[in-house]
Amino acid sequence: MKIEYLSDHVAHVPTVAAWQQAQFGYLTPAMNLDQRTERLRRSLQKDALPMALIALEDGETPAGSAGILTATITLAHLTPWLSSVYVPENFRGQGIASALSVRAVAEAARLGFEQMYLFTPHSESLYARLGWKTFARTAHNGLPITLMQRDTGTL
Repeated sequence: MKIEYLSDHVAHVPTVAAWQQAQFGYLTPAMNLDQRTERLRRSLQKDALPMALIALEDGETPAGSAGILTATITLAHLTPWLSSVYVPENFRGQGIASALSVRAVAEAARLGFEQMYLFTPHSESLYARLGWKTFARTAHNGLPITLMQRDTGTL
């Protein structure tokens, strides 16, 4: 399994957009698949944000994805944000989400950021194992979420 820039694998944009819509659409219910696809296309870059990463099994089969955004649905004054980490069920349990998260932190560090942030409704323990620290708990659209941060210099 390799983690690469989605910008080098543009053919997988529809797959990643569909994953994100199915998995995270409830967080932004006003966003449809076409809008999500367009947002993802704006992430097709390597040296600026937003940025999208893709995990590839055997060099070509999409096995997961993650994004790095300048802002997200909460606390827009903090940047950057790890976003939309997703691994299809048939690839789970292989460390792909962890690898995507670690790579995203490395990319943020490469771009000069000292901190990185995320919010999660369900995966606090996964991120805690990877060095993320909880700094707040809140709600978005009535859904409890955990806000976490991580130094980018400590991989």
